[in-house]
Amino acid sequence: MRIVLTRWPHQAGRLEEGLRAAGIDVGFLPLTEQRLPADLTVLRAAVTDLAEGRFQWLLLTSATTVWALQEAGWDGDVPEGTRIGVTGPGTAQALPSAAPQAWMPHREASAAGILAELPAPRPGEQVLLPQSAQARPQLVNGLRSAGWEVTQVTAYETVDRVREGTLPPSGADDRCAGVVGPAELAGAEAVLITSSTAARAWARLTLPGESDTPALLAIGRPTAQTLDELQLSARMLEDVSAAAVLRALGVAPGPEHARPRPVDRRPGTGH
Repeated sequence: MRIVLTRWPHQAGRLEEGLRAAGIDVGFLPLTEQRLPADLTVLRAAVTDLAEGRFQWLLLTSATTVWALQEAGWDGDVPEGTRIGVTGPGTAQALPSAAPQAWMPHREASAAGILAELPAPRPGEQVLLPQSAQARPQLVNGLRSAGWEVTQVTAYETVDRVREGTLPPSGADDRCAGVVGPAELAGAEAVLITSSTAARAWARLTLPGESDTPALLAIGRPTAQTLDELQLSARMLEDVSAAAVLRALGVAPGPEHARPRPVDRRPGTGH
């Protein structure tokens, strides 16, 4: 069985490791690329304010956000009295070694999970929230409604490579090792959509006419919502793990289970 993820091979982590351990052939179709802001002044100022103890919480919603902060000068350290919150284990894994243990929601690894479980603020407590330029306003609005004073900064932007016409060639160099092109999706059982921008890029992608459309799996509620808005049927992963991927496809763990149960691909039936 082959499963393709809409990100770069160098962004692979425990999810891909787990899929390979289960006997899955993992491929990559990088529909998007994350880029730093052209001007890092605001992001660097936020890193300075963080080091000076201005914030009680630093909330991080992706490994890419961690990367962007490091590019702006953050070494992972925070002052005593400042806590780090992350959406889930994948983001926690990306933290620099100097970072303290991060808090994360237990029930749902998402912005909604953070809003549901983050402790209530004391008066005047502040949050630093670095995000993608394309981030939905749900988290920042929810935090402010809960009484937090939020400093939101753009950490990076996600670029649609389909719109730009810059999809990388298959296996062109070491960075592209494991990359597949649209023509190579015919044998894939599923494509794992990793972000809302990737969902929109997928909707624009032209697949070969003879190819069967693979099942779509979504990482995170915002991605699932975007796919649903695009009338693309998808299943949202319960969590970001190989076991969750196999459950979504109706496959028992283990390489001996090569074929999934049928997945409903009718438009408009996604969650």
